[in-house]
Amino acid sequence: MIGILIGTLTLVVVGWAILKGKYAPLVLFTSGAFMLACAVFFDLGTFLPKKALPTGNDYLDIIEFIRYMFSNRLAGLGLLIMVMVGFASYMTHIGANDAFVNIAIKPLSAIKSPYAMVFVAFLLGKAVSMVITSAVGLGVLCLALMGPALAALGMNRKAIGAVFVTSGAASLVLLGGSTAAAAKACELTILDYVFVYKIPAGLPTVLVMGLAHVFWQRYLDRKEGWVPTEHRGETLVFEEDVKRPSSAAPKIYAFLPFLPMVLVVVFSRYVIDSVKLDISALILLCVVIAMFCEALRWKFNAEKLGAGLKVFLQAMGKSMAGVVSLVIAAGVFAEGFKALGMLDAIVSLASTVGAGGLGMSVLFVLITTAVTVIAGSNGASFYPLVEMVPKIAKDLGVNPVMLVLPMHQASTIARPLSPVAGVVVAIAGMLKMSPLELVKRASVPCILGLIAHHLFVFWLSL
Repeated sequence: MIGILIGTLTLVVVGWAILKGKYAPLVLFTSGAFMLACAVFFDLGTFLPKKALPTGNDYLDIIEFIRYMFSNRLAGLGLLIMVMVGFASYMTHIGANDAFVNIAIKPLSAIKSPYAMVFVAFLLGKAVSMVITSAVGLGVLCLALMGPALAALGMNRKAIGAVFVTSGAASLVLLGGSTAAAAKACELTILDYVFVYKIPAGLPTVLVMGLAHVFWQRYLDRKEGWVPTEHRGETLVFEEDVKRPSSAAPKIYAFLPFLPMVLVVVFSRYVIDSVKLDISALILLCVVIAMFCEALRWKFNAEKLGAGLKVFLQAMGKSMAGVVSLVIAAGVFAEGFKALGMLDAIVSLASTVGAGGLGMSVLFVLITTAVTVIAGSNGASFYPLVEMVPKIAKDLGVNPVMLVLPMHQASTIARPLSPVAGVVVAIAGMLKMSPLELVKRASVPCILGLIAHHLFVFWLSL
């Protein structure tokens, strides 16, 4: 009982600190170490993995556990996240992302209906999100590129902002730290997690959100007395200069950001089963291929190639200080949570009330959504919870995907509902409107997206 009390109080303090914007890794490392120390003091159980090296002192074993987490996560999940981030940054550096964006926005010129344009623009934003994983960067870029075309058709700038503030919702990307962490928690390869569960549940969710945008924006426009035909030909001007995609890179480079997705299928049991490539090695292979393309483009100019490699390595280092440190800290926090008996108590409570896997999944989604809305961040809400899922899923006897995937996507779908989220603040500032008005415009598509996605995942994970 004392462990549950300490764990509950610690959880409240951690939630308060994260919502106040305190540095999440510090909060999670500190709280995790505190709970482990309490577990030692009250003799609530062991926490040191078999592969770790006991120090001979229970309290010093906490330091050994943190060392083990760094060693274990950096060699596996941490390295994968770092090379993913490095690859994405390298694609931006060589202009491959810009090459894809320039091709993706071409269908806009054929659309004449303003509300049909809303649906198409949302889908194009999702296509661009496959190569630009930053929610703020994605939303600002899509607004800068497609916003003027929507305005020229007579669309309300509030509707325009809502479409692009939700571009990163219901993520379909393969390369991402949260995707790697989610696949690990589900004990699946990234290939299986993405193509068997994430994309099959994500695609219909995207369609639901796109259609919801059409009807919700039209309803609010009519309520405000906005008639698109009366505003045709209007211009959308931004005070700040927004970087537009460069057209300098060869068009064939548009394929490079998707190369890992292609090769991960090629070197799998579905195509070439005889070649076994770790996903980290596969992404490094994609970097080598891209560098060879750059060598041909710049005629083996050592300075150009060196600058590109430097971008790749520096991005890896930045991800270590960002996402990877958060993943490791979340692991320490989750172990402390487990050592105090909190996970067993949660499973016991779920079994007592008959909630089961679906009930627990709904609970995790509600928690993730609440933290994301209040804090405006998806990482702080997702990583600490996903660390707890494998044990809970095993104890409940359910497919871990039922718990992980709804929570994973809830952290992206709920972000536009937060008035303090970076993408909401940025787009509201560009359009000179209130963040709360933007949240209102995005509310119905996001809420319907959360519900629809949960239903799709439940069906897939049966």
